[in-house]
Amino acid sequence: MIKFFRKIRQNLLSEGKTGKYFKYAIGEIILVVIGILIALSINNWNENRKSKRVADEIYRNLQNSLVQDSTEVQRIIKSHNKSLEVQKALILNEANHEPFEFYENNLNELIEGISLGVFSFFPKTGIYNSIVSNNGMDLLKSKQIKTSLINLYDHQYERYANMDATIENKYHYQLLPVITKKIGYVDNINESPDPLLFKEHHKELISECRNVHGILTSNRDLLIQISKEINELLELIRTELEK
Repeated sequence: MIKFFRKIRQNLLSEGKTGKYFKYAIGEIILVVIGILIALSINNWNENRKSKRVADEIYRNLQNSLVQDSTEVQRIIKSHNKSLEVQKALILNEANHEPFEFYENNLNELIEGISLGVFSFFPKTGIYNSIVSNNGMDLLKSKQIKTSLINLYDHQYERYANMDATIENKYHYQLLPVITKKIGYVDNINESPDPLLFKEHHKELISECRNVHGILTSNRDLLIQISKEINELLELIRTELEK
């Protein structure tokens, strides 16, 4: 093809048709430029298509991870709600000077309910960490999704982890020792706590419940906010995948 165009130019020069030669040369340059632009467009289209496939795969992996987090966070919220409910009832009953006999028929339920507050939410961060470490965020075109991901994983999850560590410390070193060592309750054993031990130590138990109730409430409220942000992020990802 190049030899063909060169021969035409040589013929025009040999025939003395200089004007036509320059016009032809300019036309040839324009054709070459157009060809290059078409090739670049096709290449860009292919690259964009590849990037879209990779981005969609990232979105699907994130979606699967977040769906699991959503299910787990709801379970922990439910556990914390039950613990807070029992703790509040115990604290209010003490304030109202309810007699000890008030507790005797439901000691198991009461102790088990309080203990539910110790459960933690462990978010699945592997997919997000892999995306960040492999520059996968650059492939995500939605600024809203990128902002939401950073806020959820780098801020909210970290904030929760710090708060949860405080609760775990209070439960394991303050509240649970009263339940297990002083009241003698052992989880997963089908035996009620000793009423006499409970009566002896229930004021201390109530004191520890007061100590943990406030931060457990804040923790539960943060989990509710996290659950909301997860669901909003899932909706954004579903919208991107439908494009």
